[in-house]
Amino acid sequence: MEIVVTDNPSLPDEEFVIDNLWKHNSQFDEVDITPLFLTLRDEQNQILGGLVARTWWQGLEVQYLWVGEAARGQGKGRELMIKAEEVARNRGCRMSYVDTFDFQAKGFYEKLGYNVYGSMEGYLGKYTRFYLQKMF
Repeated sequence: MEIVVTDNPSLPDEEFVIDNLWKHNSQFDEVDITPLFLTLRDEQNQILGGLVARTWWQGLEVQYLWVGEAARGQGKGRELMIKAEEVARNRGCRMSYVDTFDFQAKGFYEKLGYNVYGSMEGYLGKYTRFYLQKMF
């Protein structure tokens, strides 16, 4: 046996590992991962912001939230989060979680009702990553 290291995994190899993890997990409960992707678009259909997430095991996992400069300060990030939470509730989710750095959006998520449940210091020796959750 050998360990192979790569910065560019093949999609089939990556899917193989993930699929087998979920096959293992399915012994305990049904695997129900469903992607959730929201975009904020202008009249020309250009993306001004977006949210990348997934729902599984009654949880909304917010992976990425971005709002471009042209749309910032207008409540659009809040609208994206509220819509994602609405979809998640309709999918049977009972909670949501997200992580963010101290220079990003901790206060933003707290205003939406998220609470810090953990943190990890030391990113580049100066940043802290916060883990937040919200129960529906």
